[in-house]
Amino acid sequence: MFKNAKFIWTDDNKKLNDWVIFRKEINLKDIPIKAELKIYCDTKYYLYINGEIIVFDGGLFRESTNKNGYYDSIEISNHLILGQNIIVFNVWHFGNGGRNNISCENAGLIFECENLNLISDKRTKCLRNPAHYNTQEPLPSYLYGGYNIGYNANYDIGNFTSSDFDESGFKLSTEYGSYPCAPFNECVKRPIPQIKFYDIVTCKYLKEENKYKVKLPYAMQFTPYFKVEANGNEIIDIRSDRYIINGGPGDENNHYNGHRTEYICKKGIADFESLNWIYGEEIVFTIPENIKIIALGYRESCYDTEIKLNLKSKDEQLNKLLTKCARTLKVCMRENFMDCPDRERGQWIGDVSVQSPQVFYALDENAIKLLKKSIYDFINLRNGDILVGNIPGENSCELPGQSLNAISEFGMIATYFNKTKDIEILKLVFEPCISYLKLWYIDTDGLISKRRGNCYWFDHLYNIDEKVLENCWYYSAVKFAETMSKILCDSRFDIFILERKNAIEQNFDKVFWKGGYYASSNFVDDRANAMAIISGLADKSKYKNIRKILISVFNSTPYMEGYILEALCLMGFKEDAYKRMMSRYYNLIENQNTTLWEDFFILGTKNHAWTGAPITIIHKYFTELIV
Repeated sequence: MFKNAKFIWTDDNKKLNDWVIFRKEINLKDIPIKAELKIYCDTKYYLYINGEIIVFDGGLFRESTNKNGYYDSIEISNHLILGQNIIVFNVWHFGNGGRNNISCENAGLIFECENLNLISDKRTKCLRNPAHYNTQEPLPSYLYGGYNIGYNANYDIGNFTSSDFDESGFKLSTEYGSYPCAPFNECVKRPIPQIKFYDIVTCKYLKEENKYKVKLPYAMQFTPYFKVEANGNEIIDIRSDRYIINGGPGDENNHYNGHRTEYICKKGIADFESLNWIYGEEIVFTIPENIKIIALGYRESCYDTEIKLNLKSKDEQLNKLLTKCARTLKVCMRENFMDCPDRERGQWIGDVSVQSPQVFYALDENAIKLLKKSIYDFINLRNGDILVGNIPGENSCELPGQSLNAISEFGMIATYFNKTKDIEILKLVFEPCISYLKLWYIDTDGLISKRRGNCYWFDHLYNIDEKVLENCWYYSAVKFAETMSKILCDSRFDIFILERKNAIEQNFDKVFWKGGYYASSNFVDDRANAMAIISGLADKSKYKNIRKILISVFNSTPYMEGYILEALCLMGFKEDAYKRMMSRYYNLIENQNTTLWEDFFILGTKNHAWTGAPITIIHKYFTELIV
């Protein structure tokens, strides 16, 4: 992997929120046809060759497997010139974790290009950037890693990416061991594309007292940019319109801060790009009145995939819905699928199961690579036999309802396999799925027992019939296990699978059917009855009764709404499904946002991964409405 290179940093590699610049010079008499540069760091890096930015927001968060990471492979031959070449890394070590990353106590960078004899070692020049500092409160929420950007331009060292930059302030790097060594350990090749980034765009702005607002063309991930003339020591604050986000349904009274930038001006003209992506539909610059604004703008960056929606309806509301679904899906992708980019950035595995069919309908093939990575995360980062959600990331936990969804006939694994026929995925997941299903046992009523996990969750809000839902999801997961066993010609677990299937089939109606609906308590849940249809546990004789429930009961959040629409369509009541979909989504279609909110009742974030199920329903069942 890294044969001769060393892990390097400056003389202290345990500093949190640390920015260090590395410069390496190579002289070339000829340029090789291929020059693969391998890079592994904690946490993120920006790569420049001869003053040109080559990699933006490089490096993947840990983990690929427990305590291990990823390396990037960059082909750089097209960026080299004859003679002197300057390779520059600007590296940001977090040192903290969140729901989208695992912290590493040590900073480190290692790189190697064998064809160029280019390696990281003690001869690499480095400098801790003196302009970066830790801001005071308000600080970012614990929910995702990284820090605010604090930058004092009085200590700016100039354009450190240029070939004629004065390196006199730099010193030689400190070596911290050969690959592999703790705590960096081993790494595997990055399985997804590099982050796509665009040129900086300058924009018109709206002034409100000392706030300058830049309206973005749509919700996006971006880094803010400005150019100003100042007297010196004024403070500029930058954040997005999504800086303060309330919690989701049930947590709506709590609020969470995002990342912001705090910039201390130097005297004269200066321009600055804050290298920490944030998310929103508007940038809010707070700038003192005495500062002359020359330009305000941003750079968009995102997961490298394109929206490929070619369908268009005569119904303008349906067009809006499709467009918002696709935008919602795309901005919930970067290094992993996210529930939302403005509060958690966690790869909740139930959300990914809702997203997974959308990937094939709305995005290009690059998006499939991220879905495959999410499956590897789910399996490789399991806790013993427990398939946890929200991985990779700290504070991962088991939500049995979401994990069962992921391994069901409708979850992310089945969707991926049905679309790709990648049998290697089934080989990877089959035994872990069986081991997870064995954590349940048969209760005295002949159905499966309750498994609480860390959070006994099937949806938000009220009247959730958890027992019916758990048996439905479990039954569907067992059926998918049966499908895998047949495809893989692996009969080792056939007795277990048949036992569990038969137990639920024989007892489901006995325990839950109340003459006109399924229930385990004294209320009727649309989600539970929809899942009885989707799982195949409800026969056709019950369709008319269940239809009445699904057109009159509206308990579900958008997470489960897609399954209710699916159930109506499976029963043949497509017109009812269409009316329900357009009615429930009406407020989200008509509001000013370019993405879909977390909840129908305007709770949580204004963008949430689990809300985009209409893309799936429309493509599967309503193509006749599209021209």
